[in-house]
Amino acid sequence: MGTQVRGAFAKLMAPGLHKIYVDALETEQRAEEYQAIFNVKTSDSEYEQDLKMAGFGPLQEKPENTPVAYTEMTQGGDKRYYHLTYALAVRTSKELWQDAKYGVIKTAPKALARSIRYTKEIIAFNILNQGFSANVTTTDGVSLFNNAHPLLGGPSATSTWASLPNLISAAGTFPNRPATDIDLSFTGVQLGTTQFERLVDSQGLPINLKPTKVLIAPENRFLAREIFGSSGKPATDTNDINSLLGEDLSYMVCHYLTNAGPWFMTADKKNHSLTVFMRQNPEDEFDEDFDTGAMKQKTTMRMSAGATDWLGKNNCPLAA
Repeated sequence: MGTQVRGAFAKLMAPGLHKIYVDALETEQRAEEYQAIFNVKTSDSEYEQDLKMAGFGPLQEKPENTPVAYTEMTQGGDKRYYHLTYALAVRTSKELWQDAKYGVIKTAPKALARSIRYTKEIIAFNILNQGFSANVTTTDGVSLFNNAHPLLGGPSATSTWASLPNLISAAGTFPNRPATDIDLSFTGVQLGTTQFERLVDSQGLPINLKPTKVLIAPENRFLAREIFGSSGKPATDTNDINSLLGEDLSYMVCHYLTNAGPWFMTADKKNHSLTVFMRQNPEDEFDEDFDTGAMKQKTTMRMSAGATDWLGKNNCPLAA
């Protein structure tokens, strides 16, 4: 067990320091970002579990004097959110606690608060960062961003709408990732908004789900300004208008995306299932070690993050 002792902080014992620069006190933190994207909910259980259900397909023709066709709802997979515990502590010898000047040693709670804030962001946005892999799946059992999400209605769910064969890669599936990865661009955003216009539910019936936000890494902020901030069509010398202005899209720079390539289109929070559950909000505890007199400070929290369903999240990652 590591302990902060006077030998490691000798300069804090001596008078005469003009200023001590402490990151947790001197640097400004960024505003929380995950709450702008994720639905944040509380939990009082060991875990939370969601279940996917599908309604009905289109009506069937009923010839004269023939029985009506009966159907039934379809139960799909479930998604379980396991709340994990995250903690960090600092232990300071009694002598250092008493003798250190300037009050720096006693600012540990502020430093721990910064650690908490960062941890929340990473846990949440790793759902996007790892959303192309089996590490993050939804109720359909495939990765969050996938070219072939299986629909509960099966092949018939994509056979009733004439336009779907141009979008899907296999009957009975629907993509929220393009077959060929596309960079953030004017054309890429156009394709993304069009894909939202063609979205269907689990039985292949069209749904009304609009993208509202494009999530980008900091490296793409200049390009995003050109795409979304220009009244004219970007990169042209004509008088064509920027047709994306009518889509009412905004972009958000996310500092916790681990790769500059991927970019994401998402609907309003109320229309998607990107979720953070807070089982236990951060709690600070202080105690004195009986044997040594050392002061112990600890912070803990319990939370989980994930996505129940893929609808509402459309992704166009950069090709590797």
